[in-house]
Amino acid sequence: MLPLTVALEAKDCCREIRIDETGTLRTASLRYRETELLQEGGDEFIFAGRLNESMRLFRSEHFRYVSHERIAQSDMDKWIFRLELKPQAEQQFVPFGPQSWDLPGGGLHIELTYAAYHDVPVIRKWLAIRSQYPSPFRLEYMTWEDIKLIPGDGRQVYHRFFTAASAWAEDTMDESAMAAFWPERGVGVIVATEAPGAMKRLELFKDGDRARVSYNFDEETVFEWALREGETFETDASFLLPFGGSVQDAVDGPFRAFVAGKLAIVKAADVPTFTVNTWETFQIEITESIVLDNIAVAAELGIDAYQLDFGWHVDHGDYRPHPVKFPNGLEPIVDACRKHGMKLGLWMSVPNVHLESEVARLHPEWIQRDENGGRSHMIGWTDTAIMCLQSSYSDWIIEQIDAVVKRYGVSLLKLDLASVRDPYNPGKMIGCHARDHDHETVKSTHLGLYRSMFRIMDEVRRRNPDCLIDLSFELYGVLHGTDLAHIQHAHQNWITNQDTAWLEPFRRLIHTRSRIVPSYTLNFGACHLTDPLAKTYGFWSVLLAHGLYYGDLRKLSEEDKQYYRHWFDWVKAYRQRCDFYAWFKVSDALRAPDCPEHADRRFHPYVTVGGRIHTQSAIWDGAAKLSPEGEGLVLLFRPEACGDEEETVRFPWMDADGAYRLYDVLGDTQIGQYRGEELREGIRLRIAEAPGTLVVDCRRA
Repeated sequence: MLPLTVALEAKDCCREIRIDETGTLRTASLRYRETELLQEGGDEFIFAGRLNESMRLFRSEHFRYVSHERIAQSDMDKWIFRLELKPQAEQQFVPFGPQSWDLPGGGLHIELTYAAYHDVPVIRKWLAIRSQYPSPFRLEYMTWEDIKLIPGDGRQVYHRFFTAASAWAEDTMDESAMAAFWPERGVGVIVATEAPGAMKRLELFKDGDRARVSYNFDEETVFEWALREGETFETDASFLLPFGGSVQDAVDGPFRAFVAGKLAIVKAADVPTFTVNTWETFQIEITESIVLDNIAVAAELGIDAYQLDFGWHVDHGDYRPHPVKFPNGLEPIVDACRKHGMKLGLWMSVPNVHLESEVARLHPEWIQRDENGGRSHMIGWTDTAIMCLQSSYSDWIIEQIDAVVKRYGVSLLKLDLASVRDPYNPGKMIGCHARDHDHETVKSTHLGLYRSMFRIMDEVRRRNPDCLIDLSFELYGVLHGTDLAHIQHAHQNWITNQDTAWLEPFRRLIHTRSRIVPSYTLNFGACHLTDPLAKTYGFWSVLLAHGLYYGDLRKLSEEDKQYYRHWFDWVKAYRQRCDFYAWFKVSDALRAPDCPEHADRRFHPYVTVGGRIHTQSAIWDGAAKLSPEGEGLVLLFRPEACGDEEETVRFPWMDADGAYRLYDVLGDTQIGQYRGEELREGIRLRIAEAPGTLVVDCRRA
């Protein structure tokens, strides 16, 4: 039977799995069409295990093949390979400690699963480990992808959301995907992880030619998992996407198609065109009269959804309408939204409760405990406690959220506040130290809390399929963080709060994060419609993602209302013809704004006073919201400090043999008719004002 080679064939690529005479499984080939991208020497997977007083590393060579099967599905073939631990005498290793690792039939059993897709060049992988040891077995240093890629002159790694290139790269917490590219061959491979939030780690060529996908093992939220006899741990998935051509063509093409089409649970058509959120405008001062007055103006303008943020409820953990602010409950708000055909949105905290709330008083055993046995809380929130999502609290909060959504017909649900780590206070609130919750060790809560969070999201979605769920950056634990796990459990991500005056860092976040996830999954509190800068410059900046705004609409003048009504109607009509929300292309024609993000997301405490950056960006920026046929909008921005009125802008997304008409939307003038080849080379465009905006409508001629 052995040796054995199995070809996992996806569109334009193939990964060959070879089992040698000893039963060891490794990847033997990774090809893009006819080009080989792999060399021998990868470990396939590596992890550490602790058993009683002993600790050791496990690699693929320590396991032997048992069986495999192929499961054909409509869009992919799934391959499952079953392995068991070889007898210790066959493994040729020296264990750290006196423990014997031998058990009849092997003490550890592994299932390696690969999914090869028919319509995209993607091969996914994940690993499941089952322990048969009678004593608890502890997993550490979990790496479930380890391959050696080919060397080559000029080989580059594209990282920082594909905006930077270097000879090698590693990242913990932030990066979800990196690309290796061989310019002399014109081929590359994107290596991506679906691990969540602060748990993810990627390495490309840090250790020679190796590419590795792991869990975090060196920063705060270090991975660990404990297995009792008969229990199984399954990793998150990762995937390889081999490609030809340029890195950005791969990002704009098959990578985006796979992420949006196979991973993200929301589509652009599900996202309201325009939403107003109350947070930065009113914060806790929100009242029934304020909301009703604003809904009336919102309806007049054609806004699709109105979302009440923090402050509508009694307190954290008590999600009844505040009796003073909303003396008639939320029913008048619900009725007003229904009357105007407007969606209602609400904010809720998932883990945070006030110390005097009924749930905190009745169930102190659910409180997340810090290293000193005290209650966990976010910095400054001394009158609250964080409840551990790996306790029975998770079932309680599901019922609370479900009851609120059903009672008020909530269509947009923003779920907030920290549970894994406090993004405002690095190094604190790391894991739960309670001993009577559903976790074996403190470190196991790092991934466990994410998985409990996802269970809550999944159950609320199952019960309320028409409600869009926003999982905020605070709850997710990393400022400005987003990844390929998030979009599989929540529809959207409130990625940051900004202000109208700081639109360049805002656009930078959209520019970078939209290379990884669909832009319409990103929620930003960004632009106050009452700010003079909102007209044109702020209004269209926000539409790089989708139309989510702040503002006390009662303060709009009649001229303002007429202006916004016109453009709200225009954008909604345009979406009916060509839904530009669905697209986001940057290529190398449109650069990220030359400014930093407004706060470091990990290493320094976040500040809201003086912590946001009023940039001196000196370049045009923007994005192409174009369909595969090259139709849609190209949004271009000239920052206030940029002295260039004109730029040569390339349109590399156009069909070279096609013909296109370009129209200046704001100027209401024709730009011209061009051949696709001309647009690819670049045309000269002008933005007279600084700050200023150019909205280009592109249509096939």
